[in-house]
Amino acid sequence: MGLFLQTAILPECGEAQARNAVEAVAKKLGGLDKGEKNKYEFMNLIPEECQYKEQGGGTSILFNEECGGFEDLAEAISKETQKPILLLYIYDGDFWGYSLYDNGVEIDRFNPMPDYFEEASEAQMEKEKGNAEIIAKYFHVEKADIEKYLIFWTDELLESEDGQKAYEDDEFSIGEDWQMADFMRKLGYPYENFAS
Repeated sequence: MGLFLQTAILPECGEAQARNAVEAVAKKLGGLDKGEKNKYEFMNLIPEECQYKEQGGGTSILFNEECGGFEDLAEAISKETQKPILLLYIYDGDFWGYSLYDNGVEIDRFNPMPDYFEEASEAQMEKEKGNAEIIAKYFHVEKADIEKYLIFWTDELLESEDGQKAYEDDEFSIGEDWQMADFMRKLGYPYENFAS
């Protein structure tokens, strides 16, 4: 089994508010009566095992191992904070992607391999393509500095771009799951800060 990882950036949120939101979401997950349906129950969110890093005017969160949820997790935390959240993930070591929510509403989504599980419709491809202009606006960066990350990883592309990087100063190549770290660095929230 490959790597499953989820991290998030809350660009307008301090660490205390981010911690409180994660704890509130986790409490809601565990506080439902047995008969009540909970669409988030599979998350396995453990707040005390999450890591937080205040940086770049906001807060990054590295979620605990085995935490699931993806879009549902982003939606729940965004609803709780009433702020934007960019949830980034690595799926099974095969690809990375993100979901951007604001006030509990999905704004943008990116998945470089939308046909990973099954053939994707045109509508699904359109939904998963990501929008550099939207991300640039939320993170106050130049669109040109991030748009080359938001491409679909077709077999033809991966063969032709073998070892190529989206930007010269990147650490990881197109087609590598850890390209997510290069993307985060460009947004002003380096993933490697969790190691320090």
